[in-house]
Amino acid sequence: MAEDEVPLIRVAPPFWQRLVPYVWGMVAVTAAGGIAYGLEKVLPLPNLSLVFLSAVLLVAMRFGALPAIYAGVLSSAVYNFFFTPPYFTFFVDHEGDSLTLAFFLLVAALTGNLTGWVRGQLIAAQHVAQRTAVLYDFSSKVAAASGLEDVVGAVCGHVAATLGASSLVLLPQANDVEALQVAAGAASWGALSSLERTAAECAWRRGHPAGHATRVFPDSEHLFMPLKTARGRVGVLGVAFAGAARGITVDQEDVLRTVADQAAVAIERVQLATAAEDSRLLSETETLRAALLSSISHDLRTPLVSVIGSATTLSMVGDVISAEERADLVHTILDEASRLNRFVQNLLDMTRLSYGGLLPRRDWVDLRDVIGHAVSASRDLLAPFSLRVAVDEAMPLVFLDPVLMEQVFVNILDNAAKYSPPGGRITINAVRSDDTVVIRIADQGSGISSEDRERVFDMFYRVRAGDSQVAGTGLGLAICRGLVEAHGGTIRADEAFGGVGAEVVVVLPLAPPPPEDDDGGEGNA
Repeated sequence: MAEDEVPLIRVAPPFWQRLVPYVWGMVAVTAAGGIAYGLEKVLPLPNLSLVFLSAVLLVAMRFGALPAIYAGVLSSAVYNFFFTPPYFTFFVDHEGDSLTLAFFLLVAALTGNLTGWVRGQLIAAQHVAQRTAVLYDFSSKVAAASGLEDVVGAVCGHVAATLGASSLVLLPQANDVEALQVAAGAASWGALSSLERTAAECAWRRGHPAGHATRVFPDSEHLFMPLKTARGRVGVLGVAFAGAARGITVDQEDVLRTVADQAAVAIERVQLATAAEDSRLLSETETLRAALLSSISHDLRTPLVSVIGSATTLSMVGDVISAEERADLVHTILDEASRLNRFVQNLLDMTRLSYGGLLPRRDWVDLRDVIGHAVSASRDLLAPFSLRVAVDEAMPLVFLDPVLMEQVFVNILDNAAKYSPPGGRITINAVRSDDTVVIRIADQGSGISSEDRERVFDMFYRVRAGDSQVAGTGLGLAICRGLVEAHGGTIRADEAFGGVGAEVVVVLPLAPPPPEDDDGGEGNA
């Protein structure tokens, strides 16, 4: 026993219960004597000893070595008293009979002791197998538990199933590690008596069992076992046994200590996993917050500066500059305001996507119309480039949200325009492939490295480009992925054909065509 394992008070079985094996030994010997009396006329005297030896073996198999030795001594006395001359005395006339009795007593003691030992080993093996099966079931439930409530519930259920006792698990409060609260069990903290609460707090602070079956607050109805790991205490297990006995059996103590050890490890595992998840979420939140602040402080501030500068110039010297210069300033204000509106819209859309508030309102539409509207909305962005659009002539109607999908194409075209050199070519190609529609939008920009092709769809991530870094929040492609996946499709970044530039591939599933008499599809589904 380890130094910190305080021994518990063990209860012994009642005296009458300890006498039961010996009573059965007497009954077995009496029955053997009756059988031997009936066989005395047909069997030689030495053979009658085998009847009594059989009774000794039966007692040994059922009750163990000590009752078997008792039955052997009693059998020798009965055999001598009733079956060897002179009868009804314990004297022996013949030397052969004396040797027979002595040999019988020796064989009975050896066989009884050996049979009892084998029985003890069998019972121990059965107990080990049973306990291993129960503990395996408990370990499986605890290992599968995903939260603290599941773990403490499994602990209380296991104690009830194996010991037939009510139990509760007490854990320290988050804001005060010295204060305990009931996490699960058959009682609440307020329902416990002041004595039991004191015993529980003593077990928590001192790290030793307290309450029932101990010498510390023994009048408590609950036995409180501290739940400890190598890192320290994580809680307290309280168990209330039925009956008035002030102790527990050896088997109960073994089960309790094993359950306490496994419960402590499981609770610590869940707490560490929760702490790690909280730390990860906090780290991600800080990363997103820093990226958002950086985006707002730079990428959103840039168009604001242009708008304010142009508006200030118009207000101060608008009447003395030429009409062409005023038109340029107004055009700058409109362009930068539109860019600012796209940035803000992307932020709002990403927020709605994060909590599932942006759902597609699908309808049967012509993909040519959706792509055409996206190109029209991006005409100012695409003006410096050569645009080529090719849509499969056999393209069927597609079931999607035209507004959201137009936004996907606008964001991809905006991204292509940012990274393409003036005069470069941007192509849009849409074809049907089995049960899907594949839309490819390629540019002739600097391209995307293989290690960045997945990360470009993360929020606030932009490919590093040194001094050539262009303005943007890093939300456009992230929003595209969210909208495409909301339609059941996929989006990826590839190397453009010919190895120059990048290509964004959108794959959308094709729904069964609408009925011929359907005048407008399902609309707003």
